[in-house]
Amino acid sequence: MNHRGVALLFAVAVIAALGVISLTGFGLARTERAAGLAAVAEVQARGAAEAALADAMGGWPSPQTPVLPGQEVVLSSIALPGPVMGQAVVRALGGPILLIRATGTRRSAVGAVLASILVEQLIRLDSLAPDSLIHPRKYPLGWRLFP
Repeated sequence: MNHRGVALLFAVAVIAALGVISLTGFGLARTERAAGLAAVAEVQARGAAEAALADAMGGWPSPQTPVLPGQEVVLSSIALPGPVMGQAVVRALGGPILLIRATGTRRSAVGAVLASILVEQLIRLDSLAPDSLIHPRKYPLGWRLFP
């Protein structure tokens, strides 16, 4: 019986199995890297949206306050390294209740959107502060998503 042929066949099978294992490892590494980059982009976008919201919650001059329901005014725009952009818009809902909608966007080097986050906060306006700025406070009766 010729055992050399069996050994050669066994060696080829082992090399093929190692190749499949290596290709699977490279594929998983690529997928994990993409997932990690997407997670980082989402965190950066959320940070920009929350920074814009915090900037808006700091107050604004009273002439910038929208009056008619549905009317919107841009309160703040933030540019962070990355490139990451954040923007806060106040929208009148009727009466002293307003909505601050903050968006954060993380773009790639060529300008494609990698992640986008929307944060909304219902606020109530009571009166002007002594420094003649509007200082909103969170609406205590809850929140819901608005179209």
